[in-house]
Amino acid sequence: MLNAQGKPRYWLGSYDAWHLLIPLALVVVLAAWAMAPKPAAPRRTVAAVLPPLTPSTILQPQAGSTVLVRQFSAIQGTSHPQTRVFLFLRQIPNPETLLAETRSGTNGVFQFTMAPFPPGDYGFRVEAVATDGRRAASSEISVRLTTEPAPAPPKKPQGTPATPKAAGKKSSPAKPTKTPPGGNPKKPSVSKGPPKPGRDGSGRGND
Repeated sequence: MLNAQGKPRYWLGSYDAWHLLIPLALVVVLAAWAMAPKPAAPRRTVAAVLPPLTPSTILQPQAGSTVLVRQFSAIQGTSHPQTRVFLFLRQIPNPETLLAETRSGTNGVFQFTMAPFPPGDYGFRVEAVATDGRRAASSEISVRLTTEPAPAPPKKPQGTPATPKAAGKKSSPAKPTKTPPGGNPKKPSVSKGPPKPGRDGSGRGND
């Protein structure tokens, strides 16, 4: 059978030839998609576990100490090097509040300069915070501020030292005198002098 131009019906004119490119383009796209390398599945990465920070400690003043108001001028301690250090204050028995912030040195030492405080009982603690969010808090220390010096502890009474005995010869004990039975002890005879000479010049007297 012929069409209106006198050509077979399956014949496509030049104005209909571009329609054949549509299925051909689909085939090329599918082939390219099938041959293209697929992206590898992303690997799950586990974050590295960082070591804990150096513990924070308040060294001055000492915990439980009594300090004169005029001598309380600074709080010193150690923490992790190169971290932000926050100082918390608690006026016993009230809750704590943030008082000040500083930064520790390369050796971990920090210091807060304190303004004058009224007398009372206070609690202090610090907390170091690293740039990655790690924290290291110290334990709270209690300090009593007073205007009077702390009383001195009472002295213990000392006993009287024993007088040392002078070294010398030991005295021999006296021997007891024996008493004859049935009578008083005989008294020792005492010589009254030499005998008087007799007439003949001898030591004997005249008969």
